Amino acid sequence: MARRGRLRLWLSDDDAHQVRQWLAPVLEQRRKAAEQQRRRRQLLTTLWLLVFAIALLTRYL
Repeated sequence: MARRGRLRLWLSDDDAHQVRQWLAPVLEQRRKAAEQQRRRRQLLTTLWLLVFAIALLTRYL
């Protein structure tokens, strides 16, 4: 499924290569930001599960 607002361009191989070189740093930065966000979300979820498990254990043991 295409994203909204996406523009499809028909470029020559040289032009496409130049565009990829130009966009590479931007895309790498976005990938890193997304990875950090996933890692942060996973750590927060793990922390909440541990807190919940400890709360249950202290209540019922």
